[in-house]
Order: sequence, then structure tokens, then C-alpha cells
Amino acid sequence: MTSLEQVQKAIQDFIKAGDNNDITALEVVLHPQFQNIQDGFFHEKGIYIFSKEDYKKLVETKQFGGSARTIDFVTINIAGNIAQATLRLESEFLNFDSTVVLCKPADRWMVIHNIPSIKRK
Repeated sequence: MTSLEQVQKAIQDFIKAGDNNDITALEVVLHPQFQNIQDGFFHEKGIYIFSKEDYKKLVETKQFGGSARTIDFVTINIAGNIAQATLRLESEFLNFDSTVVLCKPADRWMVIHNIPSIKRK
């Protein structure tokens, strides 16, 4: 599998884990220093930064995730062991424009940053 295919698979695993509220899969694909950074949190304004544990708890309690999304890879740039992707995601309820940053600290790609822009339909 090429680096591009590995990055795409890691992103797909990340998205699918959220869609399925699968904490076990998130544990595998998220880097220990993962952060989700977003502008707004439901009806609250402001910048919100969630750690890996915070994010997993939001997915586990179904505050995040639970709806299947389509994935459109807009761009993927790989420089050594760091990759950056821009995505368009769509669920039944929401549209996302997201930037996902991955790193490869050992033998597999892991998501270290997710920066979504979320819009209700």
C-alpha cells in the first residue's frame, strides 16, 4: 500500500469510527496528543479544543458522531512522516469542511489534529 493509500485509509478509519461511535477504533487511529479544534460547539460560540480523551468521551456519549458520512478528499499533501488533508464530509444532518493532520511516528499513520468547520443542513 502506498503512503497516499495509507493516509486515506487512516482518515477513513477515523471518520468511520466517529460515524459508528466506535471508541476502540478511535483509540487505534488517534495519536496520544490528538486535538480536535473547532469554532463553536453546537449553539455555543468560541474556540473549542478537545483532547483525545475528551473527543472519545463525546463520541462515546453520542454527542459527536452516530451518522454515516460521505468523504470527498479535496487535497492530500504528504511530506515525510506528516500528512495534511482537506475533506468535505456530508451526513444526513450536517456538512463538514475539515482539515485533518496525520503523523507516522512508527509503522502506521495516526490522526493528530482534526479541524472541522461544521454547518447544519
